[in-house]
Amino acid sequence: MMMNNDNKELSTLRVLILKSQQEPLSDSEIEQLNQLMQTDAGVFEAATLIDQLCAFTDSGKWNPLPIAVPPPRTVASTLVPQASQARSSRLGRSTRIYWLLGMAASYLIVASFAWSLARSSLTNREATEIALEAPPQRQFNSVNVVSASPQLVSMTACVWRPSGDTIPAVGESLQSGELLKLVEGIAELKVGEGTMGEAFVRIEGPASVYVRPDGQLGFLEGSMTARTLGNGIGIVAVDTPMGKVFVNGQSVIGLVASNSVCEFHLFTGRALVKPHQLESQTDDIRLEEGEAVRISSESADGISVVKFEASESTFVSARSAGFDPLNLDNKYVRAISESQPNVYWRFEKLSGQNPYYVANQGSAAGMDAVVVGQPGWRQYGTNRVAELGLGTSSAFVTVEPWPQKPLDEYSIEMWVKPLLFHHGEVLCLYDPLELTDGRYQHAMMLETTAQHQFTHRLSNSPANRFRFVHRRLGEPQPISATSLFAEHAYRARGWQHVVAQKQGNRQMLWVDGQLSAERENPASLAENVQILVGQVYPNSAFRRFVGQIDEIAIYDRCLTPTEMHKHIKAAGRAVAIKGDALSKGTGVVSEKND
Repeated sequence: MMMNNDNKELSTLRVLILKSQQEPLSDSEIEQLNQLMQTDAGVFEAATLIDQLCAFTDSGKWNPLPIAVPPPRTVASTLVPQASQARSSRLGRSTRIYWLLGMAASYLIVASFAWSLARSSLTNREATEIALEAPPQRQFNSVNVVSASPQLVSMTACVWRPSGDTIPAVGESLQSGELLKLVEGIAELKVGEGTMGEAFVRIEGPASVYVRPDGQLGFLEGSMTARTLGNGIGIVAVDTPMGKVFVNGQSVIGLVASNSVCEFHLFTGRALVKPHQLESQTDDIRLEEGEAVRISSESADGISVVKFEASESTFVSARSAGFDPLNLDNKYVRAISESQPNVYWRFEKLSGQNPYYVANQGSAAGMDAVVVGQPGWRQYGTNRVAELGLGTSSAFVTVEPWPQKPLDEYSIEMWVKPLLFHHGEVLCLYDPLELTDGRYQHAMMLETTAQHQFTHRLSNSPANRFRFVHRRLGEPQPISATSLFAEHAYRARGWQHVVAQKQGNRQMLWVDGQLSAERENPASLAENVQILVGQVYPNSAFRRFVGQIDEIAIYDRCLTPTEMHKHIKAAGRAVAIKGDALSKGTGVVSEKND
């Protein structure tokens, strides 16, 4: 297959970036990289690749990079020539590469909720080394007094539980004593701005933090990651229910807290943990890179302390939005087409004029997916996927109804990548007749769920699961008679192959080729419903899905396990092993049900 010129240039750009991570580039290669970076496509491609290079893994050896200030899109190309001329007597020509890559990485934060990363300078590294050579106790006892108020700088589609008269808003400062209760989503705060105790903090719902009098944070429950931005001498302190942690400058730490258990994960740098119930300094716990400690007071014998390996996979926000690429090709398209879907939406391009739509490649007439709002797009190699729920409202909806008659069996197949744990509508089939209260009835729903704080009917349901609802329209039915919750929690920021299907009295939910939940449900699928992707109502962003989707295929029959496994393998993925919690994604499940 012939590769067009644009693809060749982007391929060359990727090769040069990867090479620069292993060895110095020649002057001609630096000049070529500089030229490729001056295009919008080049900047975005570089940002995407760097996003992958800088994404956390679970190796415990991640090398932290300071957060860069994102430049406006309009000045991106003008920054490149200036960056290419920047030289340092210490770093030589390689500095030009790091400026270029830093600019591309900082551009990335405009497109997604991910860390904006650049190469650390030698000056910062030297300062960190000098600080770490100082006596450890002296470092952690010399805590800076911080007076700057914390500020909320960015967030996903967050759900807050009001603790006062206001709801936190991006750009607003937080006052001393203020309590933040995050039910769903990821919020990023900046503390100690302009001081040596400056840090970026991310909290993942459900979580609670409060603002201390010195402007730093007290952490009550949930999970949190913190990146200190000081020059290696400043110290950031965080209170937790089980003790206080002091974090050295240029460090990254993750915290998990509840009333009786706290975990401290140090990914890079140095930290000191002072448990509340241990008075002696000899009982202080020093953490080195890659170490974690769990402090528990659940027993009557006092606290217990256990050290183990730090794990970034514990923290959703530690992975970038570009983590786990989904690069599908014509082999996958052929596999889906051979199963003859009624509706098949790929997201490679939009057709028509406003309102734009994704053309249906299945057999049903008129079943194009009309764009609602402004969805985002992310490129994985030659495959483009839709990114929903970030920023403004975004969804896809059909104009024509489907199916034309009630169905005793059907299958809805798609790839889903939630960016966080939340209650969001991935895909639903709804009655186009609006109720008097503005709501719509649903015949089918596929959702991501979280820990339910407000929805009383779901308060006892398992958290962080895919949920599949199938029910008759117009008939009041208990949730227990219509819902299926997946056996295991879904993976945030990782792709999962999901199939919701009905066959006679069987209602089934499959995840990564594994039958994850099943129940009896005799209801047929109502005719003339409409398909909606990304939110629960067509005229409201309520319960919007935050994440990426791709390759939606809908059938008027029940796919066999063999077909599902064929589709997964065509995507270059492995079928989950039965009982594997669907996290490893290796092996092949038995196909005796075909």
